[in-house]
Parts: sequence; structure tokens; C-alpha cells
Amino acid sequence: MTSTSTFLIAGQDTTTSAISRVLHLLSLHPNVQERLREEITAARQAEGDLEYDTLMSLPYLDAVCRETLRLYPPVSQLQRV
Repeated sequence: MTSTSTFLIAGQDTTTSAISRVLHLLSLHPNVQERLREEITAARQAEGDLEYDTLMSLPYLDAVCRETLRLYPPVSQLQRV
């Protein structure tokens, strides 16, 4: 396996893990899920289809993602050589 394909697989795996953790935590916390749904629905009503910049400006979505990454970091430790 080349270093490029290893890099791509590692990047894809960490992204997949993070999304899975976010969805799992949202399923465990329906109140958070509802508040996030309200924020996204309000943004869609105001903006229509959500562009990248609009998604990046949603504070509760950002908080949910950051808290999930804090609790379950995709890379648990780094070693320097």
C-alpha cells in the first residue's frame, strides 16, 4: 500500500468515525437532537439550501461537533519520532 492510499484511507476512516459518533450521541440525547434540528430548520427557512458557509456559521452544530470530537477524538494519541 502506498503512502498516498494510506493517507486517504486514514482520512476517510477518521471522518467516518466522527460522523458515526455524532449520530450515535444525537440518538442518545434527543433534546440535543431536537435543538440541532430546530437550528438547521431555521437556517433552511432563512437561506433555502444550505451552503457550506451557512453550515459553518451555525453555532449549535459547531458545538455538537466539537463536543463529540472532544469526547471521542478520532486520533487518540500522536507519537513523535
